[in-house]
Amino acid sequence: MTKKAKLKIEVFVPYGSCVCNFAPFMEKIGRVTSKFKDLVEVQTKSIKSAEASKYGVQEICAVVDGKVKLSLDFAEKELEDAISKCSAQAQ
Repeated sequence: MTKKAKLKIEVFVPYGSCVCNFAPFMEKIGRVTSKFKDLVEVQTKSIKSAEASKYGVQEICAVVDGKVKLSLDFAEKELEDAISKCSAQAQ
């Protein structure tokens, strides 16, 4: 049995900024991804990183599987739907 690759969720935050600016966002990411912990891998990256430039990211957001971009005020259901949709496509 081969190990299935996990769906990558990249979370872009302003490193060096007060955590209070993005703590609620990270809590929402955590609440949703904990339901899918066997399916997803969460990586936190700087909004000034090369990956952020590649996606055109300029503010706090999350990118699911390199395709779905969720802004700071996303609804938890949006992330759940993106994870379900992207993991279904990967199978």
